[in-house]
Amino acid sequence: MKTNVRALCMLLLIAAVAATAWQIVTPSYPQRNYLTNALQGKPVTSYISNIAAWRATQKQTLEQKIAVLPDSVKKTLLKQADAGMAFDWPTLSDSLYLEYKITGNRNHFEDKYNSRRSVLSNLVIGELLTHNGKYMPQIVKGLQVLMEEKTWVAPAHIGMQKAGVGLPDTHEVVIDLYSAITAATVAATQWMLYDQLDAASAGMNKRIAAELDTRIMQPYLQRSDFFWMGLQGQVVNNWNAWINTNVLYTVLCTQQSQVLDDIVPKILKSTDCFINQYPEDGGCDEGPGYWSVAGGKLIRLLALLQSASNGKCNFANKPLLQRMGDYIYKLHIADNYFVNFADAQPVTYPGAESVYYYGSMFGNDTMTHFAAYLFRQNKQRLGNGSLVDFLQQVAMYDKLATTTPGEGLPAVSWLPNLQVLSVRSKGGSTEGLFMAAKGGNNGESHNHNDIGNFVLYVNGRPVIVDAGVGGYTRKTFSKDRYSIWTMQSQWHNCPTINGVMQQDGSKFKATEVSCKHTAQQTRLDMDIAGAYPPEAMVKSWKRSLVFDAAKEQVQVNDNYLLSEYKEATRIHFLTCDQVNEAEPGQLTFTNTKGKVQLLLKYDAGNYTASIEPRPIDDDKMKPTWGNSLYRVSFITKSHQLQGSAGFVFSLPVR
Repeated sequence: MKTNVRALCMLLLIAAVAATAWQIVTPSYPQRNYLTNALQGKPVTSYISNIAAWRATQKQTLEQKIAVLPDSVKKTLLKQADAGMAFDWPTLSDSLYLEYKITGNRNHFEDKYNSRRSVLSNLVIGELLTHNGKYMPQIVKGLQVLMEEKTWVAPAHIGMQKAGVGLPDTHEVVIDLYSAITAATVAATQWMLYDQLDAASAGMNKRIAAELDTRIMQPYLQRSDFFWMGLQGQVVNNWNAWINTNVLYTVLCTQQSQVLDDIVPKILKSTDCFINQYPEDGGCDEGPGYWSVAGGKLIRLLALLQSASNGKCNFANKPLLQRMGDYIYKLHIADNYFVNFADAQPVTYPGAESVYYYGSMFGNDTMTHFAAYLFRQNKQRLGNGSLVDFLQQVAMYDKLATTTPGEGLPAVSWLPNLQVLSVRSKGGSTEGLFMAAKGGNNGESHNHNDIGNFVLYVNGRPVIVDAGVGGYTRKTFSKDRYSIWTMQSQWHNCPTINGVMQQDGSKFKATEVSCKHTAQQTRLDMDIAGAYPPEAMVKSWKRSLVFDAAKEQVQVNDNYLLSEYKEATRIHFLTCDQVNEAEPGQLTFTNTKGKVQLLLKYDAGNYTASIEPRPIDDDKMKPTWGNSLYRVSFITKSHQLQGSAGFVFSLPVR
């Protein structure tokens, strides 16, 4: 049970974005409006003509699929359900809710909040497996405590209300990620166990209907100013797709036909804001760690519409939507390693069912095989403390379990809008070198100041790395965000020019970006001077990264022009390996097994190498990096305003 609670906590923690971080902008995005246009001005009920029949059919199909799950899977799920029978539903007090406002701590409240939902999900799954009523008393108790909560909104998000951060205002109901997830969980419980709830607790179904109406349906219908909706020109990100998918799921599970005509068009209009703001290359600027709750949630919404409309709502002719899915395999490195630019960990577990939905909807075998691969990488686990995820996974368990797994592993992927390149020694293989690099701007969602950053992996294992992000705190989404070391360019593979780091904001960006690929080389060029504020005194800093697959080496060439010399410039590389000087001008990177992974040659005449440890004390980062990372800094000896620096990373002689 602890594992599932922890998994749900982590999933929700990566979602948090303070309302103050969202911008109101004049819309300048292409008004694609795929979802709204799909209705062709007709009422939703002309497409979803019999929602009750659809629910009944879907429920019957799910029950049949649950019944034939492997015994080993059932055993694990029942063990989790049995553990929930002794669960003492924790109290969520006002004082606990206020901790976020007073101390900035969000975990004490959220851990208890999430455990309630995770345990309820496990209990419902147990009842769906057995149908013997054993779990119903504890399920009813769990539903009761959720119905009695003053709000389903997390303390870190309650600032959406006009009263600001603090206790929830009972006169103003707002919708955040947590409340939408809770609604979907409650709706799925009622849908799958409606008759059992009637028998176990008179009035429970009416109470659920009333709470869903008060907490979700009415505020969604009455409000258009929630920032995540995007309906007033706000920049949106994963909140939009995640919340709208959960609200649509709740509606389809519980509401009558007349409600569909009122609320579904608004859900589609809001979700169009998410799609409209996506670049043509389908790139997710929030990184692969957020893909499952951004593009990965969008495909669930599309699949729900397609299923409930019996195929009348079909989006298979929209290449952009397919590219939004393809993004995830293009950023895959090896095993569970993904390119972790922005707020992301290098080890990520994308939802296999979402990946499969993309492959199935757009006829992309690479995605269906990749979904099967991810399913096996996650040891075919189901649910992870989420009833909704469990039902989605069960719906395609047989397909995920029987499809031949495949990693994809394209030789080269270039996302020109996002300005992210990934390239490997040999397509279809994790052996040899892998490089990912980025341009872009420093105003991206979940931004790190990292223009010109890159990572290098050897045989599928990290060597030159992006540290990722630690556990979220109140500081993470505040004016103090860039005081956190993981957000700073000096802790990415970027230069610190004249003692000055990169600046946050969309105007601080790469320019003159170009990517060229030949049979021998892949080359990414950019000028990163624009990522630095005026005090850096840099006129141009042209960085080129040249990946040579045949030689299995990467050249990093920096050519710069300063307007003034203030202090020595430092060019940084961050690594998880031990670094040693093999000889003047050459460093070695050695893994924990004592094997030299990578060589680095540099100009010792013009640069002094400095190696310093970066202790890791964050619980979210330790599982990947252990107790420390190491920063290698190359310090300029020359005071000249114009110069160059060249670095060659290569594999050791085999």
